[in-house]
Amino acid sequence: MAKTLHLLLASLVIALTLNFAACTNTKEKQKVVGHVEAADANDKEVQRVVDFSLQVYNDANNDLYYSRAVKVISARQQVVNGMKYYLRIEVGWTTCTKSQSHLPDCPFREQPDQQKKEICSFVVYTIPRLQKISMESYSCHSA
Repeated sequence: MAKTLHLLLASLVIALTLNFAACTNTKEKQKVVGHVEAADANDKEVQRVVDFSLQVYNDANNDLYYSRAVKVISARQQVVNGMKYYLRIEVGWTTCTKSQSHLPDCPFREQPDQQKKEICSFVVYTIPRLQKISMESYSCHSA
């Protein structure tokens, strides 16, 4: 009887180990609810969130010039009832006023005395299935 129980337990351990290995070796790992993990800054959805964040940033400030991302310093994501993104972005002034078009292509100011750069942290909440996106919070400081 004890031998049978040991064999059953050993079989269970082996089965669980193989199942765990199969789950962790898949190319498309499932996201764990509530877990914050690194996000690919080049991912299409992350880029959409970056664009939204910069739109909110530009709409909220009184600068005459449009600002855009110099670089995405970090991007993290958290599965909630939707997805929450935590972004750190270096933002810089461009040569374009906010009233001009084609703003994503605007060059950055090159003269050191006319450059304005900030590091901004954004928390953005999305519900992709409902096509909803909202800014939870953001803060910036001089770079």
